[in-house]
Amino acid sequence: MRSAQPRVIGQSFLARLAAAASLVLLAGCGAAHRSTAELSQQHPIGAAFDGIRIEVDNGTIGVDVSTTREVAVRGGIRRAAETAAELAQLESVAPGLQVVADPLQPRILVLRGPALPPGVNGLLGLELGIHLPADLPLEIVITGSGHVTLARRQARSKVRTGRGDLRFEDCGGGVQARTGRGNVIAFGHRGDLDVHTTVGDMQAFVDEPGKLVRLVSGQGTVQLHVPPELPFDVDARAEIGRIGNGFGLVAQTVARYGAALVGKQGAATTKVVLRTGAGHLTFSPRSADARR
Repeated sequence: MRSAQPRVIGQSFLARLAAAASLVLLAGCGAAHRSTAELSQQHPIGAAFDGIRIEVDNGTIGVDVSTTREVAVRGGIRRAAETAAELAQLESVAPGLQVVADPLQPRILVLRGPALPPGVNGLLGLELGIHLPADLPLEIVITGSGHVTLARRQARSKVRTGRGDLRFEDCGGGVQARTGRGNVIAFGHRGDLDVHTTVGDMQAFVDEPGKLVRLVSGQGTVQLHVPPELPFDVDARAEIGRIGNGFGLVAQTVARYGAALVGKQGAATTKVVLRTGAGHLTFSPRSADARR
């Protein structure tokens, strides 16, 4: 059952992901000098803005609903450097998100995370719980590494991270997401869902599909669960792997190790595209109580 009580993605969210985030953000970093700091911010969303973009170099971000027209940020920053002098330079950088102008998209409120000072070797990694209005379009861009969780979104959402897991909880309005290496899970989803991972498994429970559900993994298992009565047009292909489905469709063997599944149900109002380079695909009816 869906809880009637609002969930909070903030300190509790950070506590659950801190260990995993640290491994991602500091992987391969032999820095001997490290420090952390907490942060708390509020950024009002003026009437001139009709969308939000959050940009960070490295960081784990969780987004949930705000009841006010502002972006409320709580969390912390991790710093790592090879020398004490370089760590001091990192500590002089403002730790939070700063408002920056985008002349090409003046109606988008852009919040950008801290960057390394020129010539300094090290890492700045954020761990943020963010509350913002669910009905404003949102884009999150992590150029390096970091996990992303979105909860209870109503408007369009776009996510891109170089490396990290993606999680979408009870989101509507359509989601488009990319990760270079990471697992993906979506449940209680409504609307379009278009997600790519280079390496990673995917599992999606879609309550109300839109016009497109596309799940693509370069290497990994992909599972999609949809309402049993959904009118769909499915095109599923595994270069190396098998395909299973619960709609009575017949998968065909392709070459020696691959498989393909193509078919329709009803008026085919939803296009379903499933791909994996190496792994198995599953396309099945979702049970009424399928929740994670």
